[in-house]
Amino acid sequence: MQQLTLAIKFTAPAEKREEFKQILTDLFITISNEKNFVNATIHEGIQNINEFLVYETWNDNLGDFLSIQMKKPYAVQFESTLDALKIVREPAAYSPFAHFGTHKISE
Repeated sequence: MQQLTLAIKFTAPAEKREEFKQILTDLFITISNEKNFVNATIHEGIQNINEFLVYETWNDNLGDFLSIQMKKPYAVQFESTLDALKIVREPAAYSPFAHFGTHKISE
């Protein structure tokens, strides 16, 4: 099975930071129930606390991810939320070629 890794940087307006942080957390609680979902880590900026970086891994390819996962109701709602909160998103997609240790931060 092909794996897809998404690395997405989000920048939130300062006054929307905490709200967006909770929205991201809630989103990945929902996403974690998806059949092809493998794992994700959400980071917050050290030098800029309004930046968030998400790494997520799927047993999927980019085409199917875009045409299936991104059409799900929670994804459509998230897209609307990004616009409403004026969140800047910078996505990138990758295919892994090597794996090393994994560290869980929280359950």
